[in-house]
Amino acid sequence: MADQLELIQTPDYKQIQQNFLQELNLASQNKPSSISFLKNHLPTKPLLANGIVQGIVIGGTNYILATAVINSNGTHKIIAKKTGVLPVFDTKKTFVDFLTEHLTPDVDAIGINFGFPLEAITGSFGELDGKLLLGTKEHTFKGLINEPLGQLIKTLYQKKCHKMPMVSVANDTVCLTLAGDGTEKGSLVAGTGFNMCLVTKYQHKKTLINLESGNFNKFTLTPILQKIDDTSEDPGKQLLEKATSGKYLALYFNEKIKELHLPLSPIKTSQQLSELSHENHHDVAGDLARAIITRSAYLVAAAIAGLYEYSSKPQTFTLIGEGSLLWNGWQYHENIQKQLTKLGVPRNAIVIKHIPDSSIKGAIGLII
Repeated sequence: MADQLELIQTPDYKQIQQNFLQELNLASQNKPSSISFLKNHLPTKPLLANGIVQGIVIGGTNYILATAVINSNGTHKIIAKKTGVLPVFDTKKTFVDFLTEHLTPDVDAIGINFGFPLEAITGSFGELDGKLLLGTKEHTFKGLINEPLGQLIKTLYQKKCHKMPMVSVANDTVCLTLAGDGTEKGSLVAGTGFNMCLVTKYQHKKTLINLESGNFNKFTLTPILQKIDDTSEDPGKQLLEKATSGKYLALYFNEKIKELHLPLSPIKTSQQLSELSHENHHDVAGDLARAIITRSAYLVAAAIAGLYEYSSKPQTFTLIGEGSLLWNGWQYHENIQKQLTKLGVPRNAIVIKHIPDSSIKGAIGLII
């Protein structure tokens, strides 16, 4: 591993941990910070006691659609499910056309797991809703910024299906937290993008804090990361995400092989990077792929360690985890845990829990 990591610049992870903690403290005090502290107040009771719910997951690489039956005892059963490749939401029209096509008739409620920055607002029934703050990655959502998404979806549904369902919308990390059993301290997404959520209490109510932690910027960008940022759709934003997430790691590989004058072919996707990292033979391409993925895991660990310290270092700190990198990246989860130990976190204090179908369970969790 030492030889692999020598292929790329190694940041000061302990300093990044402390900088993340400082930014988090500033955000919690409503002071200027690269991290957000977006409060999501949960409704005091389920929005639907029984009936039919459509869950929609929008974010990352793929979308997920599911229809579930809600029973009076609070349980649910998924009766239909579909996945597909997410289109690029460059405009409000693209988003509206996508939703209009995929809204299921005759449902009583819709829960939407939305993987983009939202300002949380509360609807008339206590449901979570959100205004889109900005697009990320290649999704610019022109014409949709600052519009309440729940109200838009109600209007679209009424136009298509001649019915007005209950609609609740929340950020992906908020929804991910709702997929658990309620004992977890938050959630973590490390895949196409990067973000975290924290469970806390605000005015004696359980509140989920969307940190938009991919926007953290208190670290030095390498020349390659600076170039990736300069040529991105949103220069100066989502810098930690650009240093860690699957969306950008393949770009880093391509720039690095040019910098090192390596006789290697460029790659197009993080999946190709992952395939290189898992290959058994030991060559410079595999070493470089593993080094890039390892550094991503170490950077994520530094952010988690900062969140753990902000939370007063509990004996057990459980996060629900989701994302292709987190669970399928080369030794990704193992390297997070290894780096947490190096950063002074007691072994096994931080648990990253995997929940099958967590993203769609979270969308439905907005309703029940």
